[in-house]
Amino acid sequence: MFRDLREKVSAPRRIAAWILLALLLLAAAFVLLRIGGHPALHRTADVLLWALLAYGAVRLVSFLLLDPLLSQRKTATPGFARDLIVVALYLVAAGGILREGLQVSLGQLLGTGAIAAAVVGLSLQEVLGNLFAGISLHLDPAFQVGDWVEITGTLRGGPGRETLVGQVEAMTWRTVQLRTENGDMDVLPNRAIAQAVVTNLYAPSGLHRRTTKVIVEPRPDLHQALDHLTRALAGLPHLAHHRPEVVVHSSDLGGAVLELRYWALGFRHGRQATFQATRLAATVLPREGFRLMGPHGPSPLVTRPETAPDLALMRDLVRQLGLPEHWVEDLRGRLRLRTLAPGEGVIREGEPGDSLFAVHRGTLQVVRAEERLEPYTGLFWKPVAELGPGQWFGEASLLTGAPRNATVVALTEAEIAEVPKEAFEASLRREPELLERLVDLMEQRAHGEAEVDLPKESRRAQWTRQVRGWFGLG
Repeated sequence: MFRDLREKVSAPRRIAAWILLALLLLAAAFVLLRIGGHPALHRTADVLLWALLAYGAVRLVSFLLLDPLLSQRKTATPGFARDLIVVALYLVAAGGILREGLQVSLGQLLGTGAIAAAVVGLSLQEVLGNLFAGISLHLDPAFQVGDWVEITGTLRGGPGRETLVGQVEAMTWRTVQLRTENGDMDVLPNRAIAQAVVTNLYAPSGLHRRTTKVIVEPRPDLHQALDHLTRALAGLPHLAHHRPEVVVHSSDLGGAVLELRYWALGFRHGRQATFQATRLAATVLPREGFRLMGPHGPSPLVTRPETAPDLALMRDLVRQLGLPEHWVEDLRGRLRLRTLAPGEGVIREGEPGDSLFAVHRGTLQVVRAEERLEPYTGLFWKPVAELGPGQWFGEASLLTGAPRNATVVALTEAEIAEVPKEAFEASLRREPELLERLVDLMEQRAHGEAEVDLPKESRRAQWTRQVRGWFGLG
C-alpha cells in the first residue's frame, strides 16, 4: 500500500552497470595500446588493466568469502565490518598498482604528503571521529540490529541532555539508524552515541523492571491506597515470582510519591504495562477517595452515589450456595460493592484471601500468564474461563482461608459484590448444621479436578475440619 520514497536500483540493472563499466575500461586499455607506442600510454593501459583486475578480485573475495562469513553476525554490523575489509583490500591493491605500474614509492608519497595529510585530517575530523567511534561500537557490540535502545546524552549538540528511544534499524561506518515509536527514522552519528549513555532494553534477555510514579495527598490511611493500587495492578500480565508492587517513594508537591513497580519482557511490553498502570492509578485512587496531587494542588474528586446491593442478586447467590433464604438479610448488611475498571485485578493466585465475590454486571476472566512473540515480545493473559453476571468465585478462601487458587481480571467495566468472612461467621455459628451444605458446595465446585492423595482421611473430612477451624466452630 505504501511505497518507499527512496529510489532503489534493481539487482539486474546494477549488474548491467558494472558489466558496462568493465567493458569501457577494457576498451580504453585496448585503444591506448593500439594508438601508439609512447611509454606513458602503455603505463596508462597497464594501470587500467591492473585496476580492472584488482576490482574484480576484491569483488570476488567479497562475494565468495566475506559475505558468507559475515552475513550471520548479529552482534555487530556485518555491513560495517565488510566495508572496512573491502576498503583495506582496495588500499593494498592501489599501493601495488602505484608501485609496480607507476614506480611510485609509498614511503616517498606519504613523506611528501604529510602536510597535505594533516590538512585533510583536520578537515575530516568529524568524519574520522564517526569512523573510529563506529569501529569501537563494532569491536564492543553493546546492541545489535533489531534491539530497542534508550540513548541519553547531548544528541543534537545542544547544552542539555535528552533521551531517545528507538529500535536499531541499521549501523554503518558513520551513523546508527533508529526507528522511533512514532515510525520516524532518526540517524545519529556514531560519535554522539559513543559519548552517550546507551541502555539496551533487550539485554540481558528476560524480565526488566519498569516504574511509574503518581503523587497522592498525604493521609493517615495511606496504606489503604497502597492496598487498593497493588490489588488493581494484579491485572498487569506478570509471572508469579515477579509480581507488581507499590511503595511510597518520596515526597513532592506537598504529597506522597507512590512508585508503581512491575516487570516487563521486552520494550513494547514495558510501554504497554506503563500505559495500563498509569490508567489504573488515575482510575482507582480517585475512586477510592484519594486525590492526586499536581502543580496546582489536589485534583477534585468525582463522587458516585452509593448503590445498595441488589436483592435479586443476593437471593440468587444464597440459593446457589444452598443456604436458607433468611440468610439474605444477614449477608446484605455486610456486603461490599466494588466497581472495576477494564484490566483491573480482582484476586491474584497464591495470595491470602477470606472473601467470596459475585459478579453483578460486566465480564471477568480467569487468566494465566504466558509468553508470546506476536504482536510483540511480552507477557500476555491467556483466558482460562469467563465470569458473567450471576456467577461467583473465591469460595475456597472464604470457607477455609486457603490462598487464592486463580487470578481474576476484569475484562470490561464491571461491578462485583464481595462477601467477607465476617458476613458468614455470625450466621454459621448460629446454624452450625449448615456446615455440611457448604462442604457439599466445595465438592461440587471441585468436581473434575485431580484427586489429592490424603493419608488417613478423605478430602471431605479435611475440608470439614478446615471450615470448622477457620470459623471457630470447634
